[in-house]
Amino acid sequence: MLKTTQLKQIASAFGLTLLLLQPCVSYANDAQAKMKYTLFCSGCHTADGRGSGDPRIPDMRNFVGYFAAVEGGREFLIQVPGVSTAPLKSKELANIVNWMLRTFSAEQLPDDFKPFDEQEVERLRQYVLRSELGDTRKALVTRIEEYKNNN
Repeated sequence: MLKTTQLKQIASAFGLTLLLLQPCVSYANDAQAKMKYTLFCSGCHTADGRGSGDPRIPDMRNFVGYFAAVEGGREFLIQVPGVSTAPLKSKELANIVNWMLRTFSAEQLPDDFKPFDEQEVERLRQYVLRSELGDTRKALVTRIEEYKNNN
């Protein structure tokens, strides 16, 4: 039978092992998100997020993070048609969007940014922006400009 001190040592070693494995798990999640971004998003947004040149598919670099900072922007990121209708599970979609934000626009994210989770994405993707997409984006870009001027 194990003594209390032995159990504490085992628990401590197990906890340390989990802590050391955390970067590996994070890297694996990022690698999966990047792969799925490549498969499902880069056809329009390109591998580096610069967009296709079509004004309907804008450059995400150093900009897309601002959407998370303004009212309605967070919802917009999930409700654009290419995101909300992607043939992916909501958890996968959350991981991809979080990866995109960190990869293409980390400096523009608000200090209090909370990563998307599966439940939020599942809820938000029930509504797809269609005819109002352009007007919604235009209003959000105006809010972003105001946000940038005030911060």
